[in-house]
Amino acid sequence: MPDVTDIAEAQGKLSGLKKHSEEIRKLVVDSLADALLQLMHKKPYSEITVTELCRRAGVSRMAFYGNFSSRDDILRLIAMRLHERLIAALGSPFASGPDRGWYERLFAFVRESAETMRLMFDAGFRRQYLALLNEIVLSGAGERADKRYGRLAWIGGLENAVENWLTGGMRESESVMADVCAASLTPPGLLV
Repeated sequence: MPDVTDIAEAQGKLSGLKKHSEEIRKLVVDSLADALLQLMHKKPYSEITVTELCRRAGVSRMAFYGNFSSRDDILRLIAMRLHERLIAALGSPFASGPDRGWYERLFAFVRESAETMRLMFDAGFRRQYLALLNEIVLSGAGERADKRYGRLAWIGGLENAVENWLTGGMRESESVMADVCAASLTPPGLLV
């Protein structure tokens, strides 16, 4: 019968192996995301193969398919990470409602992230990006139809403004865009 020390030692090793495995998985995922963005700078997304992506990332096809089912899954991950950074920097627009300052910080964030966003849009990921945003804004909407549809109308209008500003060369200042959005995209009671 194994003694308590042997069991504790085995459990410690197992815990260490799990942690190491998760670190390797994160490294593989990060490498694939970085590699995809690098390749998208050089050629159209539709021409990037999984083999080329794996070679650039320094991982096997098995590692790719162990984490993703397609290149689109990587784009979704990139979009989710972008959204997480945005919320960390700006806070949720649903906490107290997006005021003019929130919108100005949003457009500054978009300007800072423009390269990645343009690559996603050029890859044909606009529709999937909006679907992702819809999923995110509906997560806290509850059952009331007016609240759900209000959030969808708000995010659709905002995404449209952001996308057109971004693809139009961001000629207007963040301040001008904040004024426009604050005046037209925050109906009373929408975020309550």
